[in-house]
This record gives sequence, C-alpha cells and structure tokens, in this order.
Amino acid sequence: MTGVRFGNVHSYDDLGLVISSIKITPPKPKAYRISVAAADGDIDITEALTGGDVKYERRTITIEFAMLGDERRIHSKYSEVMNAIHGKEFAEIVFDDDGNYHYVGRVSATALSNEPLKGVITVQCVVDPYKYDWGDDWLWDPFDFETGIANETSNLEVNGALEVTYIGQRKKYVPVITATSAMTVSFKGGKHSLVPGNNKVFDIKFEEGVNLLTFEGYGTVTIENKGGSL
Repeated sequence: MTGVRFGNVHSYDDLGLVISSIKITPPKPKAYRISVAAADGDIDITEALTGGDVKYERRTITIEFAMLGDERRIHSKYSEVMNAIHGKEFAEIVFDDDGNYHYVGRVSATALSNEPLKGVITVQCVVDPYKYDWGDDWLWDPFDFETGIANETSNLEVNGALEVTYIGQRKKYVPVITATSAMTVSFKGGKHSLVPGNNKVFDIKFEEGVNLLTFEGYGTVTIENKGGSL
C-alpha cells in the first residue's frame, strides 16, 4: 500500500492509514508591483528585486486518511496518529510515488470524523515552496531515472584541472563549495579563488539546466547540492 513518510513514520506501514485523497497546492509567487501616477496600470518589479528570480510563499499539502475498524479502535488509532505527527516539523515528508524528492515543513492533524466502520482524519502540511532532491544521498530503490537528477558533488578530486557539470533545477541558489586546499574555480567567464574550507562565491549561482564549473589546483572539492523543483 502506498503512503507518505513523515520522518521515520510511514502512514501505512507504521500507522495503518489508507490515503483517500491528496491535494498539493501551488506556492503563491511573491509579486511586487508599483503604481505610477502618470501611467495606466502599474509596473511589475518582481524579478528586478530578486536578481531575475521569482520567490514563493510556503505551500499547503492536504492529505485525507481513512482508519478502518470499530469506534474504539478508531479513537485509539487517532491518538496514535496525533502523538506521532501532530504539530511536528519534519525535514523529510516523502510520498511513495514521488520518492526522488522530499518536502520540508510542519504537520497538523484536524479533528476526527466518524463514518460507519471508518474514521477519517485530515492531515495538513505547511511546507517550503520547493520539494528538494536528495543530493548525494539519493537511494537506488526509490530513484526514478526518467524524472530524477543525480549530481555527483562530494569529494571530487582535482588533480591539476577538473570540469564539473551540475544539472540545476527550478530552484536557483548560491552553493557552498568546500575545498581541502587553495584553488580556483571558473564559472560563466569569471575566475574565483577558493580558500581551504567553506566558500560561498555570490557570482556562482546555479540555475535551471547545465551549470559548468572548472576547478584548477590540487585537492578535493564538495559542492553543496540543494536542488529543488516545484
């Protein structure tokens, strides 16, 4: 039976809940407009304020679960569900049929409604606008090679020079690059110095599609992988 995992708790395997419905709302764009007195309408400055990117509000996921059994068992199960997930923040909210990604957010359970031999509980998740991939922690079992993206970003050996192709997703971000020694990295025509330890170069911003970095020096580098999709 497919379900959803809240941290280490699976809705069916651990709680015996059967999914009746799932509603994932799109995140609302943070749009900014200014009114111009001498012109019709207004001016949209959304991308101008964010360097060409669009920012979003958090989104809501609503899941309706069915609990089967007599009234006593249903009330007992309801308490079990509340104790397991209600009010908690989870770094991993994972749907079985979308295992390439995980959501991050807080979970709330609504009041129990009773039907003949069935209880219905609605769970609401208020999550980040993006669902995140697993970076270098992706697993073979749930990975979908048609829709998933697996970037190798950890402990890459630089022996003179190394080209790294990073496939970015919808979420744009400035990665942290961790180097074991001083070296340089080139990105989109710019060349930047890296020091041993963590480096955040604000001229290196991963965008959707192919991002090419060229490292020069000797040592190893790890590139923070925070891919996210709407």
